[in-house]
Amino acid sequence: MYLFSDLSIFPLLLLFTLWGIGGWLMLSRHFEVPLNERGLIGFGLGLVISNMLVNFTARWMPLATACWLAGLLAVALGVLMAWPLGKESLKGFKFIWKQWLWFALATWLFTLIGRGLAIFDDYQNLPAVSIMATGDIPPHFPLRPDAWFGYHYFLLLLSAQIVRVGGAAPWVGLDFARGLVFTLTFSLTGILAWRITKNRAVSIGAAAFAALAGGTRWLFLLLPIGLLKRISDALTLIGSGAASAPNLFDALALPWNIEGGGPIPFPFVFVNGVNSPLSMMHNGYGPTAVMGLLLLILLADRRKGRLTGIPLVIVLASLALANEVDWFILYLGFVLAVLTWVVMQKKFPLREILPWIAMTGLAGVLALAQGGMPTEIVRGKLFPGPNDADTYFNVGFKLVSPAVISPHLGKLSLLNPSQLLAAIFEVGPVILVLPLILAWSLRAIKKERWMEGAVAASVVVSGASVFVEYYGNAGITATTRLLFIFVTVCKLLAVPLLWVWLEKLKQDWVKYGAWGLVVLTVFGGIMLFGIQLTAVPRPVYSYFLTDIDARFEAAYWDSLPEDAWVLDPDPHRAATVFGRPANALQNWGVPLPEWEALIEGGDPYAAQAAGYDFMYFDKDYWKAHSSYLETLCVDVVEKMEGEKFEHGGVVPDFRMLVRIDGCVK
Repeated sequence: MYLFSDLSIFPLLLLFTLWGIGGWLMLSRHFEVPLNERGLIGFGLGLVISNMLVNFTARWMPLATACWLAGLLAVALGVLMAWPLGKESLKGFKFIWKQWLWFALATWLFTLIGRGLAIFDDYQNLPAVSIMATGDIPPHFPLRPDAWFGYHYFLLLLSAQIVRVGGAAPWVGLDFARGLVFTLTFSLTGILAWRITKNRAVSIGAAAFAALAGGTRWLFLLLPIGLLKRISDALTLIGSGAASAPNLFDALALPWNIEGGGPIPFPFVFVNGVNSPLSMMHNGYGPTAVMGLLLLILLADRRKGRLTGIPLVIVLASLALANEVDWFILYLGFVLAVLTWVVMQKKFPLREILPWIAMTGLAGVLALAQGGMPTEIVRGKLFPGPNDADTYFNVGFKLVSPAVISPHLGKLSLLNPSQLLAAIFEVGPVILVLPLILAWSLRAIKKERWMEGAVAASVVVSGASVFVEYYGNAGITATTRLLFIFVTVCKLLAVPLLWVWLEKLKQDWVKYGAWGLVVLTVFGGIMLFGIQLTAVPRPVYSYFLTDIDARFEAAYWDSLPEDAWVLDPDPHRAATVFGRPANALQNWGVPLPEWEALIEGGDPYAAQAAGYDFMYFDKDYWKAHSSYLETLCVDVVEKMEGEKFEHGGVVPDFRMLVRIDGCVK
């Protein structure tokens, strides 16, 4: 249906090669990275640095030019760090074809899965990718052009590069970008496990565990019915949980009610809102923050010289663009690691941490200038306006009694026995590895491996977020993101640390019990991954797009005047198809009253007076407003015929793009 028929792979492979060469050269002289690790780590490093450079260079030049320039600059930085180029710096090149074959196949698989799913805010992500690919970087809110889009848009920017360089449709670019990041994240997890255990089977198992580990909501099925009903009565489902069933007891036997799922619905009993498997992160940021954390762990304490600070500063700052919450918690983890060292050594390690103070400080300044949520928070504080209309997101936190916020099961108080048990099932057995992580953290801090210590210490900071609750226009469920580092670091380190610990034990029953808990932890993820695979042979564009929209995208994307607005009864659709904004929403799902009036009226004169130059609509809208849309001032640009599914069958449909800039009273 689409992918390589809608994608020029060779320009992308050339761009990826620049990323890989740049990253490999950065590692060749100034990082103690083994030869068999340099390819994948170097590619990840080059990707992150190039994406950051695009984020800045695209502000002054066309995006395609910025993409190629950023790739060349990544190579130039690599040459600078490897200089003088000679046998010593070049002897480390080793192309491990089996490694890259696995990487290509895994990327292909995750991309195919993504193209069959449209879950987790496609209505938000696709318009943003489309408009960013036209060069709107840092992005404005796609459906309110006067507002900045203060969002963690690292993955969306990577997707926009694929759209522009590869000639891909926005949905293809997003799926391909996720496929790359999924594969890189799990590959780097395996490398980390290899460093800890020197065991190939453990490294493969660690990568699989990171992909599939999640909560254990399905354990509710094993409870006595009376207890299960008492727990169900103590919960108030919210979000997609409330849309799935009126209570937990009923929901456990029903599909998860979300838009954009595959041919087989995801069972509510296996999904999770607190500790979802990383392989299910088909959202607007995916596991990009996890990839950044892994790069920092793998590189930070293997540096040899001052030049290593350049790529590390960029990776640290990029973490804020990938997920600003994880970035902030990591910084707090670094402070906690230093304080722990002070308590252990009874002195302050100023000389030892001075390079890190410099790097984290520079990364902080860069993060505040690059765009995204941190930039918008600072902009709002330094240059406050009369209201919040100039930026999309707003943020606030308050202290509360300890609770876990599940986007499905609601607020789970840790002081309520029924809700506490629900919270334990949502988080899953992975928290039991916490003592091993704390011990690993203390060893790292004692040896002054500051980044390892900071990442592990951030687990403590993240876990303490049960006393914090988010408020703002992202909703209370955004609080769950505060626990992300807690559950994720446990996933990344569980298998290798457990392996090292169990090797020292003689009690077989402990070993069997530990690996039994591992099986419990991945059981739900295995079920979900199997269901994801059923989406592979049935690709979709998105739940709000059809084949007709795809044909319009192929013909007209980024071809309308740069300052044009397109009025569409579904504003997400036109923004995705044409790469042009609309002044339509106060918030995702909350339309502006003036936009609603324009849509309900269907009057092209009123739409033109409101700033719109084009209208895009389907057959139903045309039938309802044909008396207006057939006026002489409406110039039909193109009409494309097709079909749509309705009431279980296929019926004729069309899309029409019309020009209304002549409709002036």
